[in-house]
Amino acid sequence: MSLLRKHVATQQASQPAAPATAAESLQQLITTSGQASLFAHTEFVKKVECSRCGAAKRLPSKTAYLYCDHCGSLVDYDFRLANLGTNAGYTNTIYRQIVAPVQAEIDRARAFQDIGRYRDLNKGVYLEWLRQCPQAASPRVASDDDFRERMASYLAECMVVRDFDPDLAMLDVQFNMAVRGLQRRPMPNGQPWLVSDGIWQVATLFKQEMEAAYKLLEDRGVLAMDPDEAPSGVPIRMEFSTFCQGWIPHLLPEQADHLLGMFGLTSEYARVNVTDAETRKCGGCGDELKVLPGAQAVVCESCGRKLDIAGGETPCQTCGAPLSFPVAVSRIECPYCQRETHRI
Repeated sequence: MSLLRKHVATQQASQPAAPATAAESLQQLITTSGQASLFAHTEFVKKVECSRCGAAKRLPSKTAYLYCDHCGSLVDYDFRLANLGTNAGYTNTIYRQIVAPVQAEIDRARAFQDIGRYRDLNKGVYLEWLRQCPQAASPRVASDDDFRERMASYLAECMVVRDFDPDLAMLDVQFNMAVRGLQRRPMPNGQPWLVSDGIWQVATLFKQEMEAAYKLLEDRGVLAMDPDEAPSGVPIRMEFSTFCQGWIPHLLPEQADHLLGMFGLTSEYARVNVTDAETRKCGGCGDELKVLPGAQAVVCESCGRKLDIAGGETPCQTCGAPLSFPVAVSRIECPYCQRETHRI
């Protein structure tokens, strides 16, 4: 089943073909790769530029969190990779399964303005969601208990601020009413259903709500709690990306491009074409990773540590393994021989 439905109009020989839309280009990549989806992270890379250093993303990612290949900053979120290998289904489905047993208690806490209880319940949900779906978050979630705790606290605090603000609550009511009013048009041969034109009102309300929410989160200092230290503008871009990638399968190609344009997400995926990468060994976990020429720092997608690439490699003083040390760290336990080593 295709991620995006492709409609190819018959062209007369004398007429030049219209340029492919972004949605059609994505479908073409899927078709020519012989893959059923974009889940093969070794085949494609999401086209995005780092808001901190301006470098374009060139290396494929193993995780949904996309980090800059040059400075290690968080640059975007890939909803498709978030759902790779999830045994119980899509990550949002898993979230609904986790929250369902406590939903009534969450609703009660919100109705009675019990912010402390509301925060605690949501944090518990997020902790379990991160445990079951570590691929949907930063790779540090799986290997760093403190990071996972801080991420759950951050997500829960975002919920508190957004759900207890009366203006945002009104926008949320309007958004949910618009979603409930959408009509689904079934398609033959197992193709994804198509959504009615009401999706544009839904998208407009979602954009308004997210812009207001993230302004409030910034004003309240909540964004500073993000343990990933995402650059300004990246968190809301991640919200937009997740929203669009969730609805794109239910739109015609030209509608998909319009939706992406509404949120400033006009680029999509490209086939990986990297021939100049070098191999480095992570000083934290020992995994090998690819590094582009000129890179200053990169994130190891196996353990989540940010590595100091500009500082060069340091051989282990016991076994001689060449290691890239984590940023601002001078002493580590060699992941190969488990002996302490340090930068010279």
